[in-house]
Amino acid sequence: MLNRVTLTGKLLDAPKVRTIEARGGSFEITSLWIEVASEHRADRFTVEINCPKAAKDARAMKAGVIAEVVGVLRHDRWKAKGTGQWTGKVFVAIDPGEGTVRSRGMAADAGRAEAA
Repeated sequence: MLNRVTLTGKLLDAPKVRTIEARGGSFEITSLWIEVASEHRADRFTVEINCPKAAKDARAMKAGVIAEVVGVLRHDRWKAKGTGQWTGKVFVAIDPGEGTVRSRGMAADAGRAEAA
């Protein structure tokens, strides 16, 4: 079964970089918050980038850029420490060699917002 997702939308915020400590070292995850809008609604997606090349490309972007993301759909689940209830999230993941992120230029409304 093939799990492939392609999103093109506006980057709502600058990329965020988190360092995760694990056994034997640490690694970085770059996260993007993308809005994909249509005529009737706007959906927002989290993209988590584990690929060093794609992360470098993503870090060069700023809020307002139209980004094209190719990755896989993932579901993460965990038990909340305070309540003991299970919770989760669905996100797009870019793993090494298995996805891309690239800029398609600035959104049409981004220049007007900076000029105001």
